[in-house]
Amino acid sequence: MRVVSKTLTTRWVLMAAIWLQLAGCGEQNSEQPGSSSRWAVPSEDSIARLLADRMEHNGVGMVVGVIDGERRMIVAHGESGAANGRSLDGATLFQLGSLTKVITGLLLSELVAGGEVALDDPVSTFLPSAVTMIEAGRPITLRDLATHTSGLPSMPTNFDIHGQPDPYEAYPVDSLWSFLSSYRPGRAPGTAYEYSNLGVSLLGRALALRAGTTYEALVRERVLTPLGMNSTSITLDSDQRERLAPGHGPDLRPIRTMEMATLQASGSLRSTADDMLRLLDAYLGRTDAPRFAEAAKLQLREGVQIDSTFRPLGLGLRSDGTYVHAGGKEGYRSGLAFNPGTGNGAVVLANTRTYDSEPMAIALYLATGEPLPPASRAPAAKPHVGMSSDELARFAGRYRSEDGRAWEVAVAGELLRIRYPNSSIFEFVPSGPRDFFYNAGNDDITFVEDAEGRVVGMTVYGDGKVAGSGQVAARVES
Repeated sequence: MRVVSKTLTTRWVLMAAIWLQLAGCGEQNSEQPGSSSRWAVPSEDSIARLLADRMEHNGVGMVVGVIDGERRMIVAHGESGAANGRSLDGATLFQLGSLTKVITGLLLSELVAGGEVALDDPVSTFLPSAVTMIEAGRPITLRDLATHTSGLPSMPTNFDIHGQPDPYEAYPVDSLWSFLSSYRPGRAPGTAYEYSNLGVSLLGRALALRAGTTYEALVRERVLTPLGMNSTSITLDSDQRERLAPGHGPDLRPIRTMEMATLQASGSLRSTADDMLRLLDAYLGRTDAPRFAEAAKLQLREGVQIDSTFRPLGLGLRSDGTYVHAGGKEGYRSGLAFNPGTGNGAVVLANTRTYDSEPMAIALYLATGEPLPPASRAPAAKPHVGMSSDELARFAGRYRSEDGRAWEVAVAGELLRIRYPNSSIFEFVPSGPRDFFYNAGNDDITFVEDAEGRVVGMTVYGDGKVAGSGQVAARVES
């Protein structure tokens, strides 16, 4: 297997929409499977030239793994950005983000194939007795959680904005149980699709409780080790840390990735292109483990039919029979696409959170030949302006727009944390006296002052200030 490596020439990148908004796009448009014609996957040299072109103005590093029938390729472009200067290759670790959900779906399928759980088991069966989930029509099942049809929201709404080192890592299990016991679904399970990080996280935790262990230990024992995915994990050893490509933010500086300590099954695994090709082998019928061949087939054929759309367990399905999923976290993007009918599959791992959907688009192109959108434009850099916590304190408080939506602003060291109306919390970097940008996405915020210099409101630009008008919110509480 030959690794092609190029050097990234341009060092600026425009970041993507906020992490949770992108996570909601983890599955591409899903339709009933149809026929798919065989297409010729490009050569390694052609893929290398493609990556050089796509990343000329966008990104730090990218590793692509491709299966084309019996041919396997790994192509690397750019740099890892690691302090040890390690070059990119098939053993480089990346944060998978929501590609973790694919593996959680396979874990569920493996347990179902072994008769240890059933897809239509109520999740409440596996939770502590103190957790009393409110039902809407019927109990939420494991199938509902794996197909994003549980009726649960994208994330819990009771994160502590002051939690350290961040609200997500500080979120305890007791808060999860408290949220689940108080949340009242707006519809019955199995009746509508709503992408839910919470739902898949609950699925992984329930399966671990059923097995009497942790999610990481269970997924390692039942999926990763049997498939030979020995570099894939949540907790990294010293060798894995040496091979990790740090995530990068809007200005291509390394950025900290928030760890979801209680919600791991939805987006906490790190992996390599080598390991992800082993996962693709299982889906393409190339594994030597009979139980995994059965589990992979079960994952792809089981699911739920919603509004003429079939949704498998932990994956999206396109009309040509291609299964897909995208992923993203602070500093990372990823994409996975494979078609059992053609024997083609691709995984794309990037250590920059870019503005567009390049990893998913590249994965689809390599697996199916779907035309790529135009290459990304060169983004503008956003300046960092240092502010102390005392200087930032003047912006802290609660804000409300005319339509009743509320924001909360708090100080976190030299950053601002802002809780959005959907309860997601993001960190913003000062870029001017009253201007801030989301350090892992594209949102901009400008605060508004009155004639006396008091902060009286803010304007939230969800697609960046360059996109034009934003949402205005008045300050209602200091």
